[in-house]
Amino acid sequence: MWLDRLKILVLVVGAWAQQEIDLEVFCSIPDQIDDGVCVDPSDCARLDVSFYSALQCGVNSICCDRRTNHRNPQLYTDEDYGCGTVSYAGKIHGGEIAGIDEFPWAALLLYKDDVPRCGGALISSSYVISAAHCLTGPGYNRHGPLQFVRLREYDLNNDIDCLISEDEYEDCSEEKLDVPPQRVIAHPDYDANSSQQHHDIGLIEIQLTEAYSDFLSPICLPTSWKNAGHQLGKMLTVTGWGRTDHFQSLFGEISSPIKMKASLPFVGRTRCAKAYNLQELELIPGQICAGGRRDKDSCAGDSGSPLMYFDRRASAWRLSGIVSRGPSVCGKSDLPGIYTNVVKYLRWIRKITGL
Repeated sequence: MWLDRLKILVLVVGAWAQQEIDLEVFCSIPDQIDDGVCVDPSDCARLDVSFYSALQCGVNSICCDRRTNHRNPQLYTDEDYGCGTVSYAGKIHGGEIAGIDEFPWAALLLYKDDVPRCGGALISSSYVISAAHCLTGPGYNRHGPLQFVRLREYDLNNDIDCLISEDEYEDCSEEKLDVPPQRVIAHPDYDANSSQQHHDIGLIEIQLTEAYSDFLSPICLPTSWKNAGHQLGKMLTVTGWGRTDHFQSLFGEISSPIKMKASLPFVGRTRCAKAYNLQELELIPGQICAGGRRDKDSCAGDSGSPLMYFDRRASAWRLSGIVSRGPSVCGKSDLPGIYTNVVKYLRWIRKITGL
């Protein structure tokens, strides 16, 4: 009799263990590098119905991003989350307005008047990178000090932000996140009184305790000029909330309330230097140029925002440059914008951040 009871107990325990194992079955998610886990649909925080059939793991389960699994939520570190990845490609919208969960590293810098005057990019859970002129100098002295770094932002006029897709699926962001700076570090060679704006790069130390998600994750740093897109013919992307004419028909040229993006061609040093001859600007290796297309450019208010390149080999976005300066009239033909060349400052960045 006791032997029969033991067999029953073993069977029950075995069935329970098998059920637990089933909850950890790994699966693939379209356009994602990392595996997901098979769960009940109600346990997946973010379910894109347009991908439902591709995400199915069986009759009653779907493949859920492990970062948004209700049953087993985790606070991912920089190492195990990865960098430069965005959520499902199907959510990215065309045109010049960025997708609601596109470029989740994009940051806004808010000063003492609570007005966002510069941008930045999250590179780890402890650091945001921006332009030095956003962190020191005459402009900073007028509008500073820096009060918050805002993350998880999309539409400045709403919180929480939501978009309705063509199939009437509502995609909503997480609540905006305002993080106070712990330390502000401008590059030691940046001269705030020089019109050249050489070495225009800085770091903001923060303490980020929120879990990474589709709306909050870091961008990858480049490791060479090649995977930073610094080649003729390569297209780069800039994102930010700077002045734009996208809403001109309604409001005139103002700062965009919505995160915007623009595709810009990399411009060689010789051509760029020639374009700025009249301004007597001297380009150094710590600067690169992009743009020079009518009506497509970074602009005022985009200072410090990321210029990015999609590294196809790694399937991830890398930080190519930081918006530094440009023509007085944005989006002029044959007059590209000037960006800080992040590759040239990797040693300094790593020394400060430990990345």
